This record gives sequence, structure tokens and C-alpha cells, in this order.
Amino acid sequence: MKRAFAFGDKSIDAAVRRVNELRCIAVIGAGIMGQGIALDLLAKTDCRLILLDVSKEALVRASARLKDFWTSQVRERRIREEDARAMEARVIVTQDYAALRDAELVWEVATERSDVKTRIFENIEKTVDVEKLAAVFSNTSSHTTAELAELFKSAAFREKLLTVHGYFPFERNRLIDVMKGKYASTETFSFGVVFADQVLEKSVIAMPVDRHGYITDPIFQGMGAIVSWDVQSDRDIIQLGGLWELFTANPFQVLDQTGHMPYTESSRHFGQALPGHDRLRSLYQRDGKFYPDWIAALEKKGRIGAASPERKGFFAWTDGKPKAVLDPGRGEYVPITEISRKDFWSYYEAAEIDRSAGKVRSPEALAHVACASDAGGRAFRRYALPICLFALDLIQDGVATAGQINLSTRAGLRYKVGLIELIDTLLRDLTVDGFIELVRRARDENASDPHMAEMLDLDGVVGPRKGRPCLLLELRSRRIERLLGYGSYYRTPVAELDLAATRQQQRPTYRAFYPEFKFIEPGSRDRVATIVFNNPLRGNVFNRAVIDQLAHAWAGVLRLHRAGRCGAVLFTAAGSGMRMLGADAREFNRGWFERHKGYVPLPAEDAAASSRNAVRLFRTIQRSPVATIGVFGEKWGGGAEFTYFLDQRFDVRAAGFVFDSLDRRSEWRAKNTYNQPELDYAILPGFGAAGELKRLGLGDSAIFEIFDQGLSADRAYQVGLSNGVFDDELEALRRGFERARLMAKDAPYSRALFKKELTRHTAGAACTACAVVTADQAVAAADAELAAETAATFDPARNPFIRSGLLALLDRGGKPPPMDYACADTQLPGWQYPAENGTAGA
Repeated sequence: MKRAFAFGDKSIDAAVRRVNELRCIAVIGAGIMGQGIALDLLAKTDCRLILLDVSKEALVRASARLKDFWTSQVRERRIREEDARAMEARVIVTQDYAALRDAELVWEVATERSDVKTRIFENIEKTVDVEKLAAVFSNTSSHTTAELAELFKSAAFREKLLTVHGYFPFERNRLIDVMKGKYASTETFSFGVVFADQVLEKSVIAMPVDRHGYITDPIFQGMGAIVSWDVQSDRDIIQLGGLWELFTANPFQVLDQTGHMPYTESSRHFGQALPGHDRLRSLYQRDGKFYPDWIAALEKKGRIGAASPERKGFFAWTDGKPKAVLDPGRGEYVPITEISRKDFWSYYEAAEIDRSAGKVRSPEALAHVACASDAGGRAFRRYALPICLFALDLIQDGVATAGQINLSTRAGLRYKVGLIELIDTLLRDLTVDGFIELVRRARDENASDPHMAEMLDLDGVVGPRKGRPCLLLELRSRRIERLLGYGSYYRTPVAELDLAATRQQQRPTYRAFYPEFKFIEPGSRDRVATIVFNNPLRGNVFNRAVIDQLAHAWAGVLRLHRAGRCGAVLFTAAGSGMRMLGADAREFNRGWFERHKGYVPLPAEDAAASSRNAVRLFRTIQRSPVATIGVFGEKWGGGAEFTYFLDQRFDVRAAGFVFDSLDRRSEWRAKNTYNQPELDYAILPGFGAAGELKRLGLGDSAIFEIFDQGLSADRAYQVGLSNGVFDDELEALRRGFERARLMAKDAPYSRALFKKELTRHTAGAACTACAVVTADQAVAAADAELAAETAATFDPARNPFIRSGLLALLDRGGKPPPMDYACADTQLPGWQYPAENGTAGA
């Protein structure tokens, strides 16, 4: 939303203020990544942007891309022409470091070469006013923060340096790394995390400890490097590189799109600087070479990817697509052929397994390839297993957690199956012993290759991991069967193994880890938890993973409420406009949607489960004794339906181009914030919209209005659906959080009883409508029950909160003791807390 908010977290107050004060940002480096960062900053901030590069040609290309960005936004009716002119006026393109004088944030996005970075950092130190400076970011792919900080002479600059690294394409990739290192101050690190999280709207991997390449880059570099030493022909690039298409994409195609320079320079730096215990070290140092001769030959010829003058690299590119592939032996480009079905039959069987099960690149299909006896199985064991063991090393060494690695591979590398999910599937299907035997099988298959012997070492007897037996052996000794915890509905990841706690408590211990949203625990004074749906690139959809994570998070909220630590929850969404979509349309199709196949219907049970599971969860949230409020902008389908289950709704006005179907033109005006388009697509509002809107008191006419045309924020307020309307997102959050804080003061017994009464009256109205009882009978029964409940409310034995509540009312001049909100020994009306391993319910 272009600014940050602390959500009651006092530890980030200073960082939030500093982020919101930013007015001028500089990006050094106008290459592909620099352009992507500049585009993102233009779209997500109102700051002046300085784009600096020593190459005039690079600046010309970057300027053209920036202009294309805002002109295409106008053409596509996303922004107005005056918005584009304002955007253009914020940009300064220059070769002169003097332009950085007023920069408050400097982001270096240049080459990995140390000599070039040294010159850049010298110029930053000479030019930038360190007193105005919030931070210096480096987008390095291979250097540590400490290595770069030492390029500064001044301690004042060193303590403001972070490595902040995004992934290609930056403006469309949700992952970002923020690494502190030993020199950066805690304040700088907090600033970097808040900026990356709330302004750039990324999923942040925050790393206090230095690591060459963070988590994701060594995995991606390894995917290409481990295959590259075996490449002899065009078939190898397609078939061996094609192994990774089972996960995400052929790394040689990706490298052509990003340009080879980051890869070759990172390989050079890894070969020189990786620590001695890094399992993959030998990929970057063989016979004095950092990468194979055939890649060096491409580099020498300037064939470094799709953007090179010849548009050649590992592939020859035409109109943005690979049309031929390199045969390294002949140095020629030849037609791309299909992966051999005879030799790599397991690849095709994996696809068939997924097709039959209606899945997309499932871990079960990958496990099938891992155990196969064909060339595909041998490729998996030779290339993928060392990467899996490397991931286990990161966990064992305390560099990363299981959840961070899984998120990094899913979000940053766009794996369809997270790397840790794959490891867990192998642990489940083969057992730990079977997984160990699979690695030993791979070692035996590659016994003649000493590099493979080191990378596949389990026992800590050879190579970089000598003296450090693999984590698999510890998992076996501690009887740990999985590294992630999985949700109760769809078995998607919701938690990660806490290895330190497991070692201390001598039993497997897991902690929450939510890839699709942020859960911010309540402060001791405000007692407000916050849940931020955090995948704005996908519109914050309610997919199966979100349902699993929300159910797990709500169980945590209830534990906090029972302990007296949480009285209310604020729900909101990340991203400009705080937009919230509904169910993921991709999950309406059985398997991956392919245009040439058309719609493949979901089985009836799967379709029913998508409604049943969501409504059960939303109903639990609605009836629980915890107060809830939603602060959102545009809401569509299930995203709107979810808010109907909350106690209150605050809306942010939305504006944009709206198509007038009568005049057949688009005009800029207020947009609807409540949208239910299901009937247009031949489906129903499966998350309960019709019933909930009736419960909220809307008449049929207003309900039809929502479904037939939608409601603006002001119209929703007019009909009683919205409790507050705001122009400014930050102000809406401030007011929403304050409303939640005040609601959290409600005594738990009273709020639970009040919610029970509301439910009873809704049910009573339904009974009357169905003529089960007469209206007079329903009223009399409700009045009698109310009298009994009022009596119970004044009974301290049943309502232990009555003493402190009435003291606050009666003794206004005194200082009554604060209310103890803990409910561990209290039976709340109409509510029963779930068992620790159960599901909450009314």
C-alpha cells in the first residue's frame, strides 16, 4: 500500500516510521534485474527514483522499458494519462553519481565482479549523505553481506548495508531475501525487512546470519551446475536439464532469459569463497575451472542469452521463445527434440500419474521418478538427491528452516512441489531407512565419480561434510518422520520442524509457518492478533493452502484467547488496494487447465468439499468468542463471502476504469468493493453468501444488487453491510486496529453469550419462517432464555469476569484491578474450545 503499518508490534515502530518517511530511492545498475526493481519501485512507492548506470546504452534500454511500462498501463486502462505523466516525472536517469546526493535508500544491482562493486561502493561513500541514508541494499547473488560491507571504509556506511535480493522476473516474483550479516545494525535490518515485506509486498526470507547466495540461489545455481559438467550434446541439455522441468523449468532456459553473467560470475565467486563444509563446493571448482569449457566458449563468443546481440545462449531464441538448442560438441544450434520415451520413460509415467490423479506435478510422481530404474531415475538420483541433501545441510547447520527452504523453492524458483515437501514424501513413502538406501544406491551408481561421492556422502566420512553426518541420520535416531506439518483439510504445509526445540525437548516439535499469509501475535496490552493475506501477485486467493493455513492459525488464536492473550483479530490483505479474491479458479478444474482440452469437471466430492471445508472454518471463526474485523479494498467472490462471517467490516474506497456497457466505453470512477460474479460463470457462491447476507439483515433487493452489479464501499455502508469507509489504506488500518483493540476489551463470557444470542435469534427466525413454531412462541422462548442467561451473567461462579467488569463500572473514581481474560477454567456459553489436536467448533 506504499506505506507500512506496525500492527501493534512495538519492535518495528521505528522501522515503520523510517519507511514511511522515504522520498528518494536510487537504483545502481540498469540491467534486467535493475529494470525490474525500478518498475516495482515505481508501481509500489511514490518516491523519486534515480536510475544510474555507467553505460549509456543500458540506460537507453532501461528508459525504453520504463516508458513501455507506463504507456502499457494507460493502454490497458490500469492508470490514467496524468498518472503516467506523474510517474515519468519521478524518474531521473543518469550516469552521474552526484545525482545520488539526496538518496535515502540506495540499491546496488550491478555485476557480481568484486572490482566493479568496489568502485560502486567507493562512489556511494563519496557521494551519499550517510545522515540522510536509511540503508544501502545490494542485490548480490553470491557475496555475503560482510564481504560487501568491508568495501566501505566508514563504519557508518557498513552498519547500513544489507543484501536484499530478488528473483527473476523481479516485478512478478514474490520472493525476496533480506540478509543482515555482522556489520548491519538491528535498526537497519528491521528497516529492510519492513520495506521488503510491506512496501515491495514480497514474501521475505529474513536471514540474520550471512550465507553465500542466501537459500535459493545456491539451489538454482546447483540445478544448472550439477548438470553442466555432464553435458556433451544438445540431447543432454534437453534431457538432463529436463529433469528440472518436473520441478519447475529447465535451468538452461531460465539462464538464457536472465543472461549468463550472474551465473558465471556467481560460479566464479562460489568457487573462490564457499566455506569448506559446503556440500556443493566441487560444482564450482574443478581442475581450476569454475564452470565447464563449453559454457566458457559461449561466454567468449558473447552468446550469453536471449538478450545478447545474436539472441543465442544455450538456446537460439526467436520472438521470445527457444527455437533451437546448442550442440556443444559441434558448437552449432540444432532443432529441439523430444525427451526420449525409451530412455526416460519415468518422466512420462510421472506425468500420467498426475493426470490420472487430477494433480499438477505432485510429490508422489517425483518420488516415482526417484526410484525408477531408467535414465530418468538415474538422473534424479545423480542430480536431484545432492540438492536435497544440501537442503538438509542448511537445516542442520542452522542457516535456514524447513519452511524457509520450501517457500524459497516454491515462490522464488516456482517449484510446483516445494523441495521439503518432496523430501517429506520420500520419508513417508520410503521411510527414513528407505531414503538413506536411495542415497546409497545413487552413490553406488556413481562410484567412479569422486565429486559425486562427496556430494552423496551421508556418514560424514569424505568431502566437505567430513565430520558432519547428514541430518537424515539424526532424523532416524530421533524418529522424526517429516520436516513440515500439514493442514487438516488438504494436507498442505502449515508448520515446520523446530530442530532446536526438538533437540532440547527430545521429541519432534513443530512451529507455525504460513507461506500464504502473515500471522502477527497480539501485544500484551492491545490483545489484537493480525492475519494478513499475503499473496498479492495472485490477488490473495482463497486456495486450498490458505484454508489449511487459516484453520491452523485460528487454532492458535483460540489457544491465545483461552490463555487471555488475544481478544480480537484484524484481517486484512497485502498489496495495493488491499484486494481479496475468492476461491482459486485453477482449483475448479481437475488437474492443470489446458486450453486445448477445455474444462475437466471436478468430481462431485471434491466440489462439495471445497464448500464444506471453507464454510466449516468460517463458521468456527464467526461463532468463536474472539472479536473479528476485516479491513479490505476490492473483494471478489469468496473473498467477499469471508468478510460476511466477520463481526465488522471496514472498507477502503476503490477507484479505477469501469466499463460502461451501455455507452461502450471505460471511464474513471468509484469501483465496487463487494463483487459476487459467480452467477455469470454458471457457479454458485459456495462459501455461503446468500445465507450470511440474509443473517446480516440485507433484503433480497440489496442481495441481488451485490450479485448483479456489485456494491461500492459507500453503497455497502448505506445498506448496513460496511461499518466504516475510508479513502486512505493506512488510515483504514489505523482505525480498524483501534476498533479491534477496543473490541478485545469485551469480557469473554459476555461476548460468547452475546454471539450465542445472535445465533439463536437467527435460528429462531428460520424456525418461524418454516412454521415450526409461531412467532409468539419463538419470542416467549427467547425472552425466557434471555432471563436465565442474564441471571447466569451475574453469577461469579459461572462468569468470573463479572467482578472486575462491574468494579470498572461502579468505581469509576478508583483504580479497579485489570481484568484477567484467561478462560482456561471457564465454560463459555455456546462454545467449547477444541482439544489440542482437534478442530474448533461451536
